[in-house]
Amino acid sequence: MRVILAGAAIVLLVAGIFLVRPDPVARADDKVCDLLAGWVSRGKPSGQVAIVEIDEQSLAGFGRWPWPRDLLGRVVRRILDWGAATVVLDMMLHEAAANDEVLAGALSGKPVVLGYAFRFDGATPSPSTCALQPLPLVVVGPNASWGAGFFHATGALCSVPELSNAAAGNGFLNAAPDNDGKLRHVPLVMESGDRQYPSLALAAVNVYRRQSAMQLIVNAREASLLRMGAQSIRLEGRSCMRLRFRGARRTFPYVSAASILKDRLPMDTLRGKIAIVGASALGLSNPVVTPLDPLFPEVEVQATAIDNLLEGDAFNRPADFYLWEVVLALLAGLAATLLLALVRSWWSAIIVLGIAVGTWAGCTLLLSGSGLLLSPLPVTAALACSFPVVILLNYVQEKRRAERTQRQLESAEEKTREVLRESESRYQRLVENINDAIIMDDTEGRLVFANRRLREWFGLEGKNLRGVLLEDFAAPEWRDTLRAQHESRMKGGNAPDHFEYEAIRPDGSRIWIEALVTNVEQNGRIAGTQAALRDITERKRMEAQYLQAQKMESIGRLAGGVAHDFNNLLTVINGFCDLLLNRRRDASAYRAGLKEIRAAGERAAELTRNLLAFSRKQLAQPRPLDLNAVISEAEKMFGLLVGEDVDLITRLSPALGQVMADSTQLHQILMNLLVNARDAMPRGGRVVIETKNIEADEDFVRRHPACKPGPYVYLGVTDTGTGMSDEVKRHLFEPFFTTKEQGKGTGLGLATIYGIVQQSGGTIEVASKPDEGSTFHIYLPRVETARPAQPILTDALPAMQGSKTVLVVEDQDAVRKFMRDVLENAGYAVLQAANGREALALAERFPKTIHLLVTDIVLPLMNGFELADTLKTARPEMKVLFTSGYAEETMGSRGIVADDLAYLPKPFSPEQLRSEVAFYLRAPASSKS
Repeated sequence: MRVILAGAAIVLLVAGIFLVRPDPVARADDKVCDLLAGWVSRGKPSGQVAIVEIDEQSLAGFGRWPWPRDLLGRVVRRILDWGAATVVLDMMLHEAAANDEVLAGALSGKPVVLGYAFRFDGATPSPSTCALQPLPLVVVGPNASWGAGFFHATGALCSVPELSNAAAGNGFLNAAPDNDGKLRHVPLVMESGDRQYPSLALAAVNVYRRQSAMQLIVNAREASLLRMGAQSIRLEGRSCMRLRFRGARRTFPYVSAASILKDRLPMDTLRGKIAIVGASALGLSNPVVTPLDPLFPEVEVQATAIDNLLEGDAFNRPADFYLWEVVLALLAGLAATLLLALVRSWWSAIIVLGIAVGTWAGCTLLLSGSGLLLSPLPVTAALACSFPVVILLNYVQEKRRAERTQRQLESAEEKTREVLRESESRYQRLVENINDAIIMDDTEGRLVFANRRLREWFGLEGKNLRGVLLEDFAAPEWRDTLRAQHESRMKGGNAPDHFEYEAIRPDGSRIWIEALVTNVEQNGRIAGTQAALRDITERKRMEAQYLQAQKMESIGRLAGGVAHDFNNLLTVINGFCDLLLNRRRDASAYRAGLKEIRAAGERAAELTRNLLAFSRKQLAQPRPLDLNAVISEAEKMFGLLVGEDVDLITRLSPALGQVMADSTQLHQILMNLLVNARDAMPRGGRVVIETKNIEADEDFVRRHPACKPGPYVYLGVTDTGTGMSDEVKRHLFEPFFTTKEQGKGTGLGLATIYGIVQQSGGTIEVASKPDEGSTFHIYLPRVETARPAQPILTDALPAMQGSKTVLVVEDQDAVRKFMRDVLENAGYAVLQAANGREALALAERFPKTIHLLVTDIVLPLMNGFELADTLKTARPEMKVLFTSGYAEETMGSRGIVADDLAYLPKPFSPEQLRSEVAFYLRAPASSKS
C-alpha cells in the first residue's frame, strides 16, 4: 500500500504541473505537438492556390520596391487575364501615391482582396481613415461580451481609402506567434469596436466562394467553430486557426511577377485559382519561424491558411483538451502504479511501456483521422516519473520481505509436514468417499487396494484384501475373459482399457460394471493395474428400455402399414357377410356358417384395433390447437413446478395461429423444458416463454435447414441458467445423454421433446453459451383451419331412397364392388372408379349432377384429398365422404383430423355405409363436405 500511495503522489504532482503549465512545460508540449504534426500526413492540397512572387528577377526587370501603382494595376489585370478566379494582394498600401486611380480602376469590380493591419493597445495612436466593411458574421455564444472569443484591436492601418473601397474585399495581415516565437496559428476574425473583420485568408475565401453569411460559435473559453455554408472550421483560442503546413518553403506553385508582365506564363497555370501576390525577394519578404522552417515567407503563410480553409483540414486543439490530457495522465499513471506494485515481473514493465507507446500511437491516429491534437506528453511524463519510484520502492519492499521469509523458514518446515499429512488424509477421504470403486492389483490379479465402494459392493468390509481376486466376483461367463485380459496386459500385449462386464454380489444380485484400466509401472516394468469401476446397471436398464421402445416403434410402423390393407379385406369379408345374411333369413346351415364368418371378421377388426393401441399409434390425438391457450391453461402448474425463486414470464402473441398437435404432448414439452431450466438455475433466475407467428422465407430456411417455406408458430423458452458448451449441444437430443448427476436424470426428456416436435412436423434448436443461459427455439407448422360443427349421427336415421348419384372411388376391386352393391340396393345411381384419374375422366364425361363423392383417402397416383379438391372446383355443390383403413398419417400431413371432415373408417357394415351416405346427402350445404 505504501508503494501505491507513493506512486500515486508522484502522478498527482506531475498532473498538477501540467495543469498549471509553466513556460518550460508549455514549450516542451508545443515541441511534442510539432513532432506529432510532422508524423501525420500533411493532407492533400486543394490545388486552388498559387503564389505570384515579387522576386529578384521581378525587381531587376521592373525597378525597386515600391512599384508604381499603375504597374501593380498591370499585374492585377494580367493575373485576371490569365484566368485567376481571385487575386489577393499580400501587401500594405497605406500611403497615397501617384496613379492610385489607375490601380483603383484595375481593382474596381474585380475579385481582388487587399491587405491591411490592426493596431492594438499600446501602439502609437495615429489618425485612421479606414472605412472597411465588417465581416457578414453571426456570433453565437453564451454571453454578449465575447471577451474570450477575439483579439481586440484599437484601430486599423489600412490601404488608401480609394483602393480599399475599390477592392472586393479587405483582410488583416496580423499573425499570432506562440510564446516560443513560432507561428502555428492565424487569427481568422478580429474585433474592433462592436464589429468583426476577417483575416486576409478568410476574406480571400469569402470573395472566392462568394459567401453571403458566416456563423462563429463562441463559448466561455474560446471561439470554437466557424461555419461557412456547409463547411465547418474548428478554431482554438481567440478565433485562431492552427495551420496544417503542407511542407517546407515553396510547397505551393510559385510564379514570378516578371513572367506575368512579360506574358511568359503557361496557359493553365493560374486558371480558376486564388493568386496571392507577395514578396519573396531578399529584403522585402517578412519571414517567420514555423515548426517546419525558420525562414517561412509570410505570403506562404497566407497561402497555407487559404488552402486549409478551402480543404477544411486544419489541425485543432480545443481548450478543454488540456484537461483531458491531465485526466488521461492521472488514469495512466495510477494504472501503471497499481500494475507495477501488484505485478512484480518484467511483464508489468513491458505493459507500462506499451501504455506509453499506445498513447503516442493513439494521439497520432486521432490527429491523422480527425485533425484533433491531443498531446501524449502528460501521460508520458506521469509514466516516466512513477516508474522508477515504484520500481525502487518495490525493490526495498521485496528485500525486507525476503528477510522476513528467511526467518520464517524454520517454522515453515514443520507446517509443511503438517500440510502434507492433511493432504494425504484428504486424498484418502476423497478416494474412500467417491461413488466409483477405485482398486489396485498385482501381476497375479490379487487386490492390493480397494476403496469403500468396492468393499460395500462385494461385502469385503473388515476383511483382509490380500489374496482376493477381483475376477472371483465376476459372473461365471465373464471370468475367463477377465483372466485372459489381465494376463495379456501383464505380458505387454493388447488388452482393452475400457470394457464392461457383469458381477455377482453376495446376495446373488447381478450388477453391470464399467471398467477403466491403466497399467502401474515400477522401474520400467508392469507391476499391476489400477482401475476405476462404475456401477452402470441403471444405464443398462435404460438402454434395454430404449431398445424396447425402438421395437415398439417398429411394431407401430408395421401396424400402420398392415392396418390399411387388412381393414380393406375386413370390409369385404364383413360387408358381404352382412349382405348374404340379409338375403338368407332362413335357418339353413349356410346362414349359420355366414354368422361364424361374420363373428371371425369382427374379432379380426378388434385385433387390428388392439394392435394399433399396443403400438401406441392411437395415443397421439393431433387437433388444431391455440398454443397460447395451452400455455395459459398450464401456467399455474408451471409456477409451482419451477419454484418461488424463479420468475416465470410469458410473452404471448395475441394473434397467434393454430398448430396441429396433441395438447398432452405440448404440456409434456413445456414441462420438460421448465424442469431443465429450473435445474440449470439452482439459485433462482428467470424463465421466459414466448410465442409468435413467423413466415419461413428462403433466408429463414437457409438458416434452419429442417424447415420448409411457409407459416410457422414459434415457441421459445429462455432461462438465465448455467448454459451449455458446444460439446454438450452436439449430443443434447441423443437418448440417455444427460449432464446431471448420477440418478438425477434419465437423458430421455429432450429426446422425447425432439421426437414430439418431429412427429408434429416441426423442428427444435437450442442457443446457449456457458454461464449465459439457454434458449430453446421450437417451430411448428401453422395451420389455417376452422373448426366445423360436429354432425350429429343418429342410429334412427332412415335410409334415403331415390335417384341421387354417388361416385365411388376405391382401388380395391372387392371393396368397390361391395360398396356399389350396397348403394345400388339402397336406390342410388352409382358411378365407380379404381383411382383418381379414372374418377376425373368419368366425372368429365358424366353430364348430370354427382351428389356425393365417396373416396378412399389412400389411392394410387392421386390421394383422396387431391381428388376431392379437383372435383369440387368443377362441381362445388358435390359433397364428399372419405373412407380409409388407416389414414391418420395422411390426414396429419394436411393438418386435418377426423373431426374436421366426413370420414367413415374401415371396416364398415352395409348399414353404416347407407346411414353415412344418407346423412351427408340430407345435410345442409354448410355442413361438412
